[in-house]
Amino acid sequence: MSKYIKEKVEVMLKEHKENEAKLTEIKLKEEEYQERYNYAGTVYEDSEEEVIENMQIAGQAYDSIHSNTNKITDKVANTAINYQKEIVHINREDREYLKRKLLEFEKEENVLNKKVVRVKNLLNRLTKEERFVIELYYLDSAKWDYVEKEYFSEFERHKSIKQLQTYRDNALQKMLNILNVGLE
Repeated sequence: MSKYIKEKVEVMLKEHKENEAKLTEIKLKEEEYQERYNYAGTVYEDSEEEVIENMQIAGQAYDSIHSNTNKITDKVANTAINYQKEIVHINREDREYLKRKLLEFEKEENVLNKKVVRVKNLLNRLTKEERFVIELYYLDSAKWDYVEKEYFSEFERHKSIKQLQTYRDNALQKMLNILNVGLE
C-alpha cells in the first residue's frame, strides 16, 4: 500500500458526509432486501370466507360500469368460479437475485464503514481548534472568511485566515502521520 499524501486526505475529508449518507442508505436498502428475502417463497393461505369477502368488496356496482359492449359480469358468479385460485398466495420473488443484492450491499457497506470510521478516528486525534477548522472547511465546504467568523463566535478569539490555515496544515500533518504509520 502506498503512503497517503495530503491531497488524498483532503479528498477523504470532503467525501466524508456523502459517505455517511451512502452508508445510511445502504443499510436501509439492506433491511428492505432482507425483509423481501425472508418472505420470498413463502406461502400465505387465506380462509375461504376471507377470499370470498375480499372478492365481493373489490367489485364495482352495476350502475357505475361503463362499457362499450353489453357484457356485464356477474360478481357472484365470478367469485364462485375464481375464489379457489385466490386462497393460496405464493410469494415468487427470486431468492438468488435477492441474495446477490444483499451480498453487494454488504460489500459496499464494509467499504463505506472503513472510510467513515477512518475519518472519525482521524478527527478524534485533533485539538478542538484544529477539528473545528477541518470540519468547517472540508466537511461543510465553507470558505475561509466564513471559517474565520465562525471561529471567532465559537472561541471568542480572533484568528486571521493565515493562522486558521496553519491549524489546517498542522491537522493534516497529524492525520498523515497517523495514516502512514507502518507504511514507511
